[in-house]
Amino acid sequence: MIKAIFFDFDGTISDAKKIAYDSMVRTLDEFGYEFDKKKLEKLLGERTRSILESLGLDIENIDDIRKKFYKYFIDAAKNGGIKPCVSLKPLWELKKDYPLIVVSNSRTIFLKTSVKVLKIKGLFKKIYGEEKFDSKDKMLEKLFRKMGSKASEAIYVGDRFSDIESARDAGCVAVAIHNKCAWSSLSLINKEKPDFIIKDFVGLKKVVEKLEKADQISK
Repeated sequence: MIKAIFFDFDGTISDAKKIAYDSMVRTLDEFGYEFDKKKLEKLLGERTRSILESLGLDIENIDDIRKKFYKYFIDAAKNGGIKPCVSLKPLWELKKDYPLIVVSNSRTIFLKTSVKVLKIKGLFKKIYGEEKFDSKDKMLEKLFRKMGSKASEAIYVGDRFSDIESARDAGCVAVAIHNKCAWSSLSLINKEKPDFIIKDFVGLKKVVEKLEKADQISK
């Protein structure tokens, strides 16, 4: 029995890759850093500290970098820089039976701004941004305990290979969503061997129905 569905946000719910890339490039340029832009593109979706470390950049002023990046990122979102990746209508239908919860490496303030821009207030029961946890898998485990549910009774949906890693480490059902918005290639996602790969949220509804049917049969 499924008791909750957890989601990544950027690249899963919203199409925000371009404004994330542009905002980070602008920020790092203003701080005078030289970096590999192709490598940056592959790192998008990781936590800010991880991005800077992987680019080999000084992280002593990470708070200033993060603050400026999110200023540009939020401004771009407010100015129409994001849109839904795919139809969100199936999520409103799933919401009737399951709590939908966001656990994302973006900051909560950006996520809540995105929700407002996308006009989906009320869709998610809770929203947890990167400042709320050290790693997605540990946060998921914490939420499972808080909800009094087993990991196997939860689904995590994400578009990056690292989302599948996190779901695996947390012990829940790992669902990869891959379409034009995804921040990881299909080959990278397949290497992590998700339980299911979907292209939209109609596909997610089918996954949920399949899992619920399997649970009923097992009983």
